[in-house]
Amino acid sequence: MIKAVGQVKDGVPLVVLGLSSENFTRLLANEPIAIDMAEMGLPPMQVLIVGRKTEREIAEHLEDIGLFPPGTAAQLPDPQPGTVFHRRIRE
Repeated sequence: MIKAVGQVKDGVPLVVLGLSSENFTRLLANEPIAIDMAEMGLPPMQVLIVGRKTEREIAEHLEDIGLFPPGTAAQLPDPQPGTVFHRRIRE
């Protein structure tokens, strides 16, 4: 994985996370990627990258590990290409 920080032309902060094919293989094999943004010189924040074949499978996994409340995955519509699902996780 490649991690970088910088700015776009108008000065807006930019974070780049470059995933290799090996990263994708691991994500689909239930091996999430955890990133400590403070190690990149950014404010303290943990980023968790998870991967599954569908958004519903991702939501089910997040339910299993306690980041989404039970039943969240069941509320998702049938998967559509390019679907993006936003939800605040439990704090």
